[in-house]
Amino acid sequence: MQLHDVWFVLIAVLWTGYFFLEGFDFGVGVLTKLLARDRTERRVLINTIGPVWDGNEVWLLTAGGATFAAFPEWYATLFSGFYLPLLVILVCLIVRGVAFEYRAKRSEERWQRNWEHAIFWTSLLPAFLWGVAFGNIVHGVKIDAHKEYVGGVLDLLNPYALLGGLVTLTLFTFHGAVFTALKTVGDIRERARRMATGLGLVAAVLAAAFLIWTQAHRGDGASLVALVVAVVAPGSYTHLTLPTA
Repeated sequence: MQLHDVWFVLIAVLWTGYFFLEGFDFGVGVLTKLLARDRTERRVLINTIGPVWDGNEVWLLTAGGATFAAFPEWYATLFSGFYLPLLVILVCLIVRGVAFEYRAKRSEERWQRNWEHAIFWTSLLPAFLWGVAFGNIVHGVKIDAHKEYVGGVLDLLNPYALLGGLVTLTLFTFHGAVFTALKTVGDIRERARRMATGLGLVAAVLAAAFLIWTQAHRGDGASLVALVVAVVAPGSYTHLTLPTA
């Protein structure tokens, strides 16, 4: 194994860690509208990720820094070609952090409701756009001899990438529901468990479609094994029994 192989594995681990940890943060943010019924329940959901959301974002900084250090041309092509979607993600992450900090600064219902809207949308959009971005990386994009992206924004919104966005959105929301079920008690916990079961099945179906498409396009034996594991994992939650409160 050569040095660039080591760096590639390390970067893969960092991005996986980011999506795994920040994923349930995004999912909980989305659930503030899908699961919570009132301000109290929205506060409960936000409090579950309050101690960890900012630490989870460190994985993104480390992954981006490692990509820049090890593969600067890859980094340059990625961040110039995907400039608009990555800018949207960056703005969402900034506004989302501000929303977490400012929501409780005032007790007025309108003030808190507006910041809760911000938390929802700035969780949903990155969860979707990260899948679109990485779907395009897997699918391949138009690059010239100077390693510059020559397509447009609409080229990034191809059916394969959009399906990838739906996969990450449902997976992150499913993960957020599981996390909520583990961190809460009472009625909200039971509703989170039921929602996690449904989301797990939806995520499994979408992931199966995405992975089968990928397998048909450029798969091999190893990717086929990964396909089976990835599809079975979300659906296996239906057989998981969480400890009672």
